[in-house]
Parts: sequence; structure tokens; C-alpha cells
Amino acid sequence: MKKNTFRVLFFLISLVYFGKLSAQQNSIANSSEYRMHRDVSILASDSLQGREAGTIGEQMASAYISAQMREIGLLPKGDDENSYLSEFRMSYPVIFKAAKLRIDDIEFKHVEEFGATDLSSAGNVNAPLINTGKGISASKTEVNGKIVVIDIANGWKKEENAVILASIITKVKSFVDKGAVGVILHNSSRKATEDVLFGSPFTQEFNVPVVYVARLPYNKIRKIKSAECSLSVEIDRTISKPANIIGWIDNKSSKTVVIGAHYDHVGITKGKGTGPEPQIHNGADDNASGTAALLELARWAVNNESLKYNYIFAAFSAEEKGLFGSKAFCTRSWVNKDNILYMLNMDMVGRLGCQGDTVSALGVASSPVWEQQIDKLEHPDFSIKKINGAPPFSDHAPFLKKGIPVIYFTTGLHPDYHTPKDDTELINFVGMAELVSYIRLFIRAAEALPEIPFHKINPLQHTRAYIQTF
Repeated sequence: MKKNTFRVLFFLISLVYFGKLSAQQNSIANSSEYRMHRDVSILASDSLQGREAGTIGEQMASAYISAQMREIGLLPKGDDENSYLSEFRMSYPVIFKAAKLRIDDIEFKHVEEFGATDLSSAGNVNAPLINTGKGISASKTEVNGKIVVIDIANGWKKEENAVILASIITKVKSFVDKGAVGVILHNSSRKATEDVLFGSPFTQEFNVPVVYVARLPYNKIRKIKSAECSLSVEIDRTISKPANIIGWIDNKSSKTVVIGAHYDHVGITKGKGTGPEPQIHNGADDNASGTAALLELARWAVNNESLKYNYIFAAFSAEEKGLFGSKAFCTRSWVNKDNILYMLNMDMVGRLGCQGDTVSALGVASSPVWEQQIDKLEHPDFSIKKINGAPPFSDHAPFLKKGIPVIYFTTGLHPDYHTPKDDTELINFVGMAELVSYIRLFIRAAEALPEIPFHKINPLQHTRAYIQTF
């Protein structure tokens, strides 16, 4: 750990020296193009080794972005009042290798009938089973040394997944704290809970096996109150703590706009165009370009006293792992449609003019005001391709799921996407500066709107957006 900290500090000291030297040698050091060229060059340098989430390269990138946010004058909005870093626990990859469940002489089929949840640890236990029903409290039930069955049905209607998961965790914890050596969950209601129990990268596991039995297979043991149970789970977990970098402008408003871009990339890997050996994927366009645009917009906004809303500038990590950084951000209780006016996402914005002078705006149908606003704004040096849908392949998706309007700008995919060829020399910084200027106009125009209502996007529009984008 000390070695990694030293490397990050050495990197930052080198950047300070590099920045001063470059500024002395370059007469356009104060231009938008120059600043974004510097930011992309640093973030997409070989020394950061592709900025894979959970690696030293990601830490070096987050240290640089944090330093820039502090220099710009953004207020920290991380894990404490002095930090821009907001860490989240990432279990990735999680490989559920095998699991066995036998109750008396009834054996369940792994995957088809039951599976280990994200709350589970590896383990092999043989113990008496006790059915606790809805498991409201462990205080009245002797569960020490036993495997407990808990019904997680709770009459949920419109609760968000984070609320449901928190309720389930509270139930499970109460029994584990009382000495339960294994937990079997089931749901007697028709409310789907599988999506909160499987596939979460940042759920902390308990120190006992925790499995979920599907509703129909559970009928085999529905009337059993006690039995002998054998439960085993095999899991391989890779645990890391990536960090989102969050800064903000507090204009004392009741409404906040989130401007986001992911800063991580895929690291050192084999893939298209790499040959037999893993190579560094620097991700200059994906998404050092969006991160540089984020910082440039922050430089503009922090000195713009006419802006009335609060503005959060969020550099998300682990987007490439499955949008884990933005998902973690959206678990915060205050990230909801009552507080967040809209989310503006930038992902791959560095190739304007390389495949036509077109910028795509996705998520236009998420608010009825977006299409008219885009039509009114001038953009003489490029055209805007309006796309109603916004498929879940970037960090806008968790916000959209929470009923928050989104708008997502990109200059599109290209043959160098996720290859070692995605380097700084192929970025069009003049085009990036033009796009940033346009987004500034977009933000100003959004401030003048009387409201920005949310509109649920039709699933067919998302499908069409895939075709239009790819």
C-alpha cells in the first residue's frame, strides 16, 4: 500500500512540473484546446496502464482528477468534507463456481432452482434447519448453530431496489448476529427480488452461505418447519475499492444538475488488434476525452455566477465493468428525481470530424423539452443527430432508471474502440472545444426552462437507439 501511495505522489509531482514547463513553452496554454489536450495526454499516458478500475493506474488517474477539481475551485463531495473521492466496494469478478442444497432427502438443482446470492460467502455447513417465516426478528427464535429459512416478502410496491436490498440485509444480519450458520431466502410474494440479490458488484457479503430458492421449487419444503440441512457454496471473489471523483458548485438551490463522464478504461488486456500478448489500452477517446470535457465545463461553470442550479461534476469509475461507479453513486438517498433535475453524460467525445461532422445526442425522449431545445441551439460547425432512446451502455442508465431525465452526448464509435490504437494523437481537440462550447449553451438554455419533466422512454426507442448508435 505504501508503495502505491508513493507512486501516486511521484506521479502528481511530475505532473505539476510538467504543467509548469508546458505552460511556459506554449503560448496557448490558457485555451480550451490546450487544457483538454493536456488532460487527455496525462490520463491516456502509458504510465496509467489503461486506468482499469481497482488498479494503481486508476488511483493515479483519480489523484490527477482530484487535483484538477481542487485547482478549479469545485467543492469536495466525496466520502468526507475534504475529499473528492467516493469509494465503493467492488466485488468483480464474482464467480459462483458451485453450490449444493439438501433439506432432509430433498435436493435442489443449482442455478435452475436456487443460487448463491451476492450476500453469500463460501462455506460448507451441515446443521439443523429452522423456518422463521418472514423473519421479522431473531430475538424470539433460537437460531444459534442453525440454518434459517427467511421469507423476504414485505409488501413492496414502488420501493427502489436499494430500499428493498437494505431491508433484506437487515433481516439477514439479525439472524447471522444471533449465530445462524447459513441462510436460505425465498419470496412468497410476486414482487421480483432476484435483481437485488444477484449481480451487485458492491454488496458486502456475510460470513455464512446465503442462497435464494425460487418460488416454485420452494413449494417442495413450504410446510417444513424444521429439518436437517446441508448447504455449501463455492465462490471466487476479487475485491477492490475503486473511487468516483465528485466535486460540486453549491448555488444554494433545491435542484441539482449532475454532469458526468467515466474516467476508467479496460487496462492491460488482449483483444481486437493486440496480437498474442496483452497490451495497454490507453482509452484516449474512451473516456479520457469525456473526462477532459467534464473538467473544462467545470472551469467554465465555477466562474459563472449567472447559473442558478447546483452542479455536481462526477468522474465515474468502473463503467467498463458494468456501470458500477454510477450505480454506486445512484444508491445515495439524495440522488432521486426530486433533487436531481437532469443528468448530462459525455462518453467518447473526441472524434468529431473523424467519421463525419456529427454529434449524437441520446436520451432525447427522456424529457419532452429536449428536442425543442436542441433544435433552437446553434451549432454551425457540426450537426446534431437526435436519438430518442438511450440504451444502458453508459453512465446515464442508472439515472434514467430512477426517473431522472438524461441527455448523453457522444461523437460515436470508431474502429479504434477498445483497442490499443485509441491514443491521444487521434483526438480532434478543436472539435472537442466546439462540442464543449455547444454543451455550455445547452446548460444555459436548460436553466431558462420553466421545468424539465421526466418522460419514460419506450423500450422500442432503446432498441432503435442501439441500431442508430452502432
